[in-house]
Amino acid sequence: MKNKKPVIFLTFANDKQDDAMYLRNLPLELHNIREALQPAVQAGLCEVIERTAATVDQIFDIFQDPYYKDRIALFHYGGHASGTQLMLETLDGGHGASNSDGLVPFFGKQKGLQLVFINGCSSQEQALQMIDEGISAVVGTSQAINDTVATEISKRFYTGLASGLTIDQSTYFPIMPR
Repeated sequence: MKNKKPVIFLTFANDKQDDAMYLRNLPLELHNIREALQPAVQAGLCEVIERTAATVDQIFDIFQDPYYKDRIALFHYGGHASGTQLMLETLDGGHGASNSDGLVPFFGKQKGLQLVFINGCSSQEQALQMIDEGISAVVGTSQAINDTVATEISKRFYTGLASGLTIDQSTYFPIMPR
């Protein structure tokens, strides 16, 4: 029998070539999300897939894998972003951007995808495009965001979701200094 458990797909990408652009808190962000989701995983409510140093191909491969097809309910990205790109990695540790004109329509065609969380700078334009493509809920940012603040936002969001809050209730973030 095919597994019908919803899947949470966590992806992270970093800049390993430019020390000034390196996001030192990405491992902490992953740790915090794991910790928040662990009770739901242990209760058998969902599965979690993680890809650090995520590439464009890895993202497409997971979504197209028959085992996960149409079960990915939540896609999380942590890393650098812009209005039109997610800054992903290449297998050799270089930069590999994913343009929204390819990723957004692809996400819109995923039957099980209900929520996309883009935890990167200035991703609002992509978030609005994903909503236009039919994704029920998208969390993005309207401006540049400090690495520490981004880590805290994702921690609060997933802790809220895991404790039974709605998406709207989980996306209420206090104003934090940059």
